[in-house]
Amino acid sequence: MSDRIRLAALALDSDSPPEAELLISAARDALTLGELVLGERLARGAMAMGAGFAAALPLAHSLAWQGRGTEAEAVLGPIDTSSLGEFDLLLWCLPRSANLFWMLGRPDEAASVMATVRARLTHPAAVNLLDALEAMFAVYAAQPAAATASIYEVIDSPVALPLAKAWAGASGALATAYLGRFDEVPSFAERGLAAAAESETGLLRFTIGLGQVYSLSMSGELDAAEELARHYVDFAEMQQPGRSLGGVLLGRVLFIKGSLAAAETEFRQAAAVLEGTGYSWAFLSAAFLCQSLAALGRAADAREELVRAERLFGANTEVFRSDLELTRAWVAAGESDTRRAIAHARAGAAAAAGSELLAQEAVCLYLATRFGDATTAPRLAELAERVPSALIRAAAAHARALADGDGAALDTIAGKVEEAGALLSAADAAAQAAAAHANAGNRRAELASSANAKRLADLCGATTPALAVVAKPLPLTEREREVASMVALGLSNKEIADRLVVSVRTVEGHIYRSCTKLNVADRAALADAVRVGSR
Repeated sequence: MSDRIRLAALALDSDSPPEAELLISAARDALTLGELVLGERLARGAMAMGAGFAAALPLAHSLAWQGRGTEAEAVLGPIDTSSLGEFDLLLWCLPRSANLFWMLGRPDEAASVMATVRARLTHPAAVNLLDALEAMFAVYAAQPAAATASIYEVIDSPVALPLAKAWAGASGALATAYLGRFDEVPSFAERGLAAAAESETGLLRFTIGLGQVYSLSMSGELDAAEELARHYVDFAEMQQPGRSLGGVLLGRVLFIKGSLAAAETEFRQAAAVLEGTGYSWAFLSAAFLCQSLAALGRAADAREELVRAERLFGANTEVFRSDLELTRAWVAAGESDTRRAIAHARAGAAAAAGSELLAQEAVCLYLATRFGDATTAPRLAELAERVPSALIRAAAAHARALADGDGAALDTIAGKVEEAGALLSAADAAAQAAAAHANAGNRRAELASSANAKRLADLCGATTPALAVVAKPLPLTEREREVASMVALGLSNKEIADRLVVSVRTVEGHIYRSCTKLNVADRAALADAVRVGSR
């Protein structure tokens, strides 16, 4: 296929250009392989020869996948569809609706186009195609459970075309992964990838990859998840946007494994490429970059990146609402506001639960636990029973040990989670173990757990609420430490009061007591003491 594409491209520049039909076929092949720029060039060559509708389709596909949604709509919107047959009508409807939904963020218009076309369909294979895209829309609109029945109907249909099966495989892999039905992901992935190889939807494979990598990560198979993510990166062969989509997959695994600097690199280059494209991946890259920055202790940079992530979130990314709340939680944690961090993690769990995204609900509750919420154990225990996930089982055990103040159990969990490769979570467990031992008066165990937490934190380069306590053994209460950390960030007393929903006088009292305990004279000296303690 690659040779045919290159030959067509070379012939296009020759004195004897090929026939339009050959260019259209080569453009379709290029799109199947994810070579979007070349696909656009070949399709434009065919358009210049007067190929019309047949060339407009691959041209619009290539433009949309490059994030040039307005240009794609300019190609598809003016086409007169009144005389088109069923399948030509669908071949026009599908890319236009997808472009309206994702790239242009106009889901109502996309639904209107599809409803108009559905009224003209009679052939089962044509209906399958429309059903597949509507199911994908439903998944991204945070209705994955309701969509799975339709997805199965399409992918199991004996008359469904490869394009329909590719859409169904991608939406099915993503939906079942976030729903926590991990045993269903491999089948969707296998069939979806096979179908994508036969259709002009080469980049759909990365959506399938998102479901696969998520499923493997949640199952505790982090090395396998990283290997698969690197496979997707290699598949892209440095071509954009495929390289960036693969980078998002790889960065997420690296983040879980605690390779925060490497994760930041992947997310940063992806965010730069994908912003302005309309891809839902643009939101994910910005959100995950924000989380990485916060975990690295770069609070101001994380706050700035959160603004971008919130701007990129919309109706076409609703399935990722819990990820938005997780991002807000990390930013709050980076700003030493653990109560707000826990509240956002809880909000993410509620959003996920509302869409039956059990795996994501557990992820959110686990982060709340790591940020100090000692009330998550009952629900995490329920989720561990319902979702076959090593990560969720570890989260449930972590939550129970935190609730019980069981330092030894937290030490055990830290060891198991580190062995699984999730160093960032292991660091938090070790830090919370140190605090539990301190509360129990077991100084020897406290020092051992603290040393382990610092070792893991150094490996990750991480700063989290739990690690901050270990790193700053100041003789302050939790609230005094929280206020002092905000003073060190440069917040005024009023700003601190607003964040903590207390009076300015209460903040002043905490600062006064902290200064007294640390034997420092004023706010500036308190800030210096906190900064020294964090080194």
